[in-house]
Amino acid sequence: MNSIWNNNWNKNIALFKKRFSSLAQIYESTINHFSEVLASEENNDFFSPWLIASTKSDANLFTASEQKLTLHSSYNPRREAQQAMTKLLNPEAQTYIFLGFGIGYHVCALAEQITEESIILIEPNEEYFFAALALLDWSSVFQVPKLIIALGCPTESIISLIENSFSDSHEAFSFGPSIISQAVYFTLPAFTVHQQEYFNTVKTLIERNKHKDETNAATYKKFAHLWCKNSKANLKHLGKCRTLNSFLSEWIPSYSDFLVVAAGPSLETILPKISQLKTKMTIVCVETALRALLREKVQPDFVIITDPQYWAYKHIAELKAPESRLICPISVYPAVFRFDNNNKAKNFKEILVCSDLFPISRFYEHQLGSFGELGSGGSVASAAWSFAHLCNARRIFFAGLDLSFPTKQTHIRGSSAEQTFHTVSNRMNTVEKMSITSMYSANPEYSKDYEGKTVLTDSRMKMFAWWFESKIAACNPDELKNYSFCKESMKIPGVEYFSLDDYEKLPVEHQSLIPANQCINPQSKDNWEKLLTEACKLYTKALNELINLTGSAIEKCIINPPNLQEELALIKKQIAENPLKEIFQMINTTIPREASPLQGFSIIKNELKYFL
Repeated sequence: MNSIWNNNWNKNIALFKKRFSSLAQIYESTINHFSEVLASEENNDFFSPWLIASTKSDANLFTASEQKLTLHSSYNPRREAQQAMTKLLNPEAQTYIFLGFGIGYHVCALAEQITEESIILIEPNEEYFFAALALLDWSSVFQVPKLIIALGCPTESIISLIENSFSDSHEAFSFGPSIISQAVYFTLPAFTVHQQEYFNTVKTLIERNKHKDETNAATYKKFAHLWCKNSKANLKHLGKCRTLNSFLSEWIPSYSDFLVVAAGPSLETILPKISQLKTKMTIVCVETALRALLREKVQPDFVIITDPQYWAYKHIAELKAPESRLICPISVYPAVFRFDNNNKAKNFKEILVCSDLFPISRFYEHQLGSFGELGSGGSVASAAWSFAHLCNARRIFFAGLDLSFPTKQTHIRGSSAEQTFHTVSNRMNTVEKMSITSMYSANPEYSKDYEGKTVLTDSRMKMFAWWFESKIAACNPDELKNYSFCKESMKIPGVEYFSLDDYEKLPVEHQSLIPANQCINPQSKDNWEKLLTEACKLYTKALNELINLTGSAIEKCIINPPNLQEELALIKKQIAENPLKEIFQMINTTIPREASPLQGFSIIKNELKYFL
């Protein structure tokens, strides 16, 4: 055993150091430790977590077990791995990802069967990886051109690692879904038992992100033309409104505590005391909850609307909150900007423009300066939380953020959403029917509330909850606490229940921190108009260049010269340098992977013309 293990180790570690020199330097002490142990005369237990034994078919091959789980076949692990990898091979897959790998039989078997595909190995504990290098010859693995070994990689970095690992080595163009949604994953229970929580988190992240491309494509198909139409119509208002960043550079919140108000059914229990909370907190309200607050004669400090649809605007249409500031991106329904703010009975104190995920806004922000980033959590409530966090809130409280259907309701009674149901209902399509349809339209599931009771939710709301969970986990718990006033809401990890009665007994905590000044200050109106005009000209020029480049790619595909891939690669490089490349990338997510380059470019060119 000693000589075989030493031979494997010396060969593998030499290949590893040559291929991954930086990684070898990081784990130099671990490598030296294994070298010393394997060089000793007695090394039968060189890696204590594993019980190592020779296989029955070949005394020079080894298997291992941990916690009574066998990592590989005890008879012929090499043949077992080859058969498993033959079944795993997928002609459409570009990347194979291993969550743990045991001794490495499956990784080696796959490496022998692929040519241009990539392999990503994920292992949080480096000792398991280096122990495997002593038990099996990994030469075939280190010869794979596209190989990533993620040792000790934080879970929050896994997704970006997978997506970005081989961005420069793929074909000139890859239409349709990205790497993570098309990758093939392999794992066995025995491979992950030593760090089960880590691997469970990685699996969850992968599953959530696998549907990202489908969601992006569906969102684009549904909203892209509306986003584009609204943004172009609202550009003229940029000269009249302050950006969110400009406002934050001057504003100091009155209170350290922020209250994010959503329109869930549990908000009903908070409304009777909302006026008292207004004297102790900065209130940030989503547009669907504004009507409920005004019914209690409470005007929130801020109202946030991000949805581009007409129905989102209807939530605040005709409502007047002259003490409130409205925060929105330029892609909202244009009527939002047409509120009459010149007379004494104006709808809002002012409108603040924030950043938008849509590429048109991104382009103008690049030219004019950041408007103010509120993140992308999929819901208006996530933008409200981001705003509170941006204001250096010490404690953020939630009211009505149910992410579920307590008492089988979708919204608080009397909310604008419920009023819409009443407006369009009839004998055949009743309010109750619409409410039930809404509840069961997105894969209903069960979860737990803050008392541990079962509550009905759905996959969409669980995604929202995961966003809050991930953002809260990234914050310093000593600097920011998150609470919910509503115990009936679905529990979000990192958020605790706080009794409203207990909160009323606490003294008022005034804000003393000034928000970070990471913003552009408004310039003179004439200069701002000049910058905006120049930005509009650059936009038109960049979009025409993008259309011409796409047209050139179509011509190349039709002619089909011998060096087609090289010419397409050159066009790709030019597209990547275009200021509006994000529009190209966004359209690209809607194209089926099986589409030919000619079909893909033709679709993109037709869509690009809409953005002029």
